[in-house]
Amino acid sequence: MASKSKAAQAKQSKAESKINFYLIAIPVLAFVIKLITMANIRNVDGGFLGGWLGADGENYLSGVDGLLAQGYLSDKSILSYWPAGYPILIWLLTKISLTYVIALISFTQTIFYAYASYYFVKQLRGTRLQPYMFWIAIAIAFNPTLSLSSLAVGYESPIAACMLMVVGLIMKSLQSPHDRGFISRVVAAGFFSALATLMQPRWILTTLVIALIWALITKGRKAQALILVGVVGIMAIAPAIMIDRNVRSIDKAVISTNLGVTMNIGAGPDTKGGYAKTGESVPCEPVPPATAVTDNDVVKCVLKWYISNPVDAIRLFIYKGWYYWSPWSGPLGNGTMARNPWLKINPIVDIAKGSQSGNDLVYKSIGKGISFFWTVGCISLFFIGFFWLRSMKGIYAHLAYASFAPVVISWLVSMGTIGDHRFRIPTMTLSVFLQVIGLYALRHKAKTRSFAVALETNAKAR
Repeated sequence: MASKSKAAQAKQSKAESKINFYLIAIPVLAFVIKLITMANIRNVDGGFLGGWLGADGENYLSGVDGLLAQGYLSDKSILSYWPAGYPILIWLLTKISLTYVIALISFTQTIFYAYASYYFVKQLRGTRLQPYMFWIAIAIAFNPTLSLSSLAVGYESPIAACMLMVVGLIMKSLQSPHDRGFISRVVAAGFFSALATLMQPRWILTTLVIALIWALITKGRKAQALILVGVVGIMAIAPAIMIDRNVRSIDKAVISTNLGVTMNIGAGPDTKGGYAKTGESVPCEPVPPATAVTDNDVVKCVLKWYISNPVDAIRLFIYKGWYYWSPWSGPLGNGTMARNPWLKINPIVDIAKGSQSGNDLVYKSIGKGISFFWTVGCISLFFIGFFWLRSMKGIYAHLAYASFAPVVISWLVSMGTIGDHRFRIPTMTLSVFLQVIGLYALRHKAKTRSFAVALETNAKAR
């Protein structure tokens, strides 16, 4: 009996070692591949560059120029029009090297993404999701658009990594409730939420919802209060910093001044809500005694227009909701991802450019059909993964909600502003995770002819 016990222990130890190897090897391999890619990214003169410009890359670097010239309180207009957080972070990297700052951006974002993907998947070890860890890790580490975005100047990849860290910390907290590390996890979740909010202020709403979900699924009034006060309080430091900077630099208590413009691009009777604006904008006049229209005025005008034109509002929300999930290229692609690094090697792009017949294949009936079913499939897998994970009860249902909510909030924000598939990237780590779970749910359905899962008898449902 003793020999059998030792053999079983040895077998289990070997299995654990294998899991640990893949847990580390997958993000490390992706990191090394991207380092090699970085080393081969050159500028127009053939010199080392180490990264690409994202959709708004020039705007962020223009903001950095203002910070370099005038310091932290630079009054350059682009630092108040766009949120100043991401340019400030780049500005800090210029203290290390101005010449190679783009390479530093790529390296910092890539190593952060690699660690975040490792940390998130690590929390699935020892749970009922352990059999799915390998493909979850592969999907997060090697999804072409998601992974290569860390090599582009843009806030999308860092926020995607922040989302992995926050949900991973919540998962860890649920597995080890009220231990000595609870407070440090609350602080860490607040920090990563603040970092995301610094780069993109709409993460204020996301943080509020995530903190509320985490509090509701945690036992104990003191623990719930600590989560709400800790996460939201630490996150609030980020918008406070940006408001304070703008008060001191341009005498305006704002985070940024482009929300109204953004909302107006996606509104109007003759547009479809995408970034490529068609038709007239929603009219907006200054309210006396003011003589100029402020950003807040435009926001109010657009909201009033939606209320006054409910049919158009619903039409636009549907269009923008669809664009959020649209493909990166092809006939149904809609958004600001023309600089998506994946498009440099995407075979579909090569087919469309190769010949007229290839262009017809991609952009006419067949291509439209494939794009339509691809989009519907992605949305369907996301929801199937959520509902299947939720059906497992316990911490799995909690993980389902924590992963689902940020994606839906981002989706709704896109529907209220501009329909742009680029808005999908910051929460794409979580949507990809649920889509992989969705694939396993369909596999389970094919094998058992039912989505029902056998629930554990353990009270913790681990």
